[in-house]
Amino acid sequence: MNIGAIIKTKRREKDLTQEQLAEYLNISVSAVSQWESGKTTPDFSLLIPLAEFFDITLDELLGRTPGDKEKAIEDYDLKDRELASRGEVDAAITLWREAISRFPGDIHCMYMLLSNLFLSYCAKHGNVTSEKKAQECISLGERILRDSKDDDYRQGAIQTLTYIYSSKELPFSDESKAVRYASMAGDAVFSRQELLERAYFTKKSKDKRLEIKHYNRLFYAEKLTQSLIYDDDIPKEYYLKALETAGNIWKQLIFDENYLFYHIRLSDIYSYIASIHAESGNKKETLEALEKALIHAHKYDALPKKEQHFTSAFVCAAASDPSKCSKNYTETQTQLVLKRTKHNQFDFLQDDSDFLSLTKKYITA
Repeated sequence: MNIGAIIKTKRREKDLTQEQLAEYLNISVSAVSQWESGKTTPDFSLLIPLAEFFDITLDELLGRTPGDKEKAIEDYDLKDRELASRGEVDAAITLWREAISRFPGDIHCMYMLLSNLFLSYCAKHGNVTSEKKAQECISLGERILRDSKDDDYRQGAIQTLTYIYSSKELPFSDESKAVRYASMAGDAVFSRQELLERAYFTKKSKDKRLEIKHYNRLFYAEKLTQSLIYDDDIPKEYYLKALETAGNIWKQLIFDENYLFYHIRLSDIYSYIASIHAESGNKKETLEALEKALIHAHKYDALPKKEQHFTSAFVCAAASDPSKCSKNYTETQTQLVLKRTKHNQFDFLQDDSDFLSLTKKYITA
């Protein structure tokens, strides 16, 4: 209900005419009429007198109730998760811009806009639009560090600022600033995950301790494999070995092959291995790796959108839920692998019957 409708309701509750209300407030009758019709709103100087006259709070006069903001931001978060699961990052950016215009200065809204801008930048870096998004990330990140006392928001801002300033393709990359922000982060040895694993020590908290321990193992495995997959400093002749090592880490940790979310990681690994073999024109090895990439991609895409626990004894206290996973692309994982086969290194296979049979199988899957 807008302020005009509230004034009209409260006036009638007091059994007053517009003329009587205007007389009490020493204003014109037309002013009251325009308020109640929604054509204008009361002057700021009249808000407190109006609230006092009707014996209500300013929040009630303005149509606000306790928890309105919290509920609205919860709704924004829900919409964000829906968009994130579909890879609609630009729509999420629009969503959080709207939230900030509604709740200017809200740290959570700023942080969510920062996160989505950074995701979009990572997906489309190398053009003017992505540079503008990177610059906006810097502005938001620095504002969050200046205004927020929340450690989670601050650490997220520090991470983003470090990544942006260390992105070599950006004209405003700055090693000294990247180092300065990176130095503000906590030491990995004293991270929350590491300390909580030790903090829970009683028999009563055994299940919680095991859950944290297993999530930590998945986290460290992910960090190590990502480091191997995307390390530009690994000599080219050892990159295939790095990918194979990354794959073996997951095979050993999740030895029963119930990879759940990490099917996506193995899919990426085998997709990159296929690309390396394709560059050398090795048909047999290319198709073997590509088939493994597609198998894992298809298994990931087929996962039910609900929480499931891993079953490997090393990580069985941890769970995976595809419905809560975000991405910065709209394709399925299978479509993403097939999209990579359109790159130049696969040209020699485009008319090959075995290649066509394999890709057709998953295009129609």
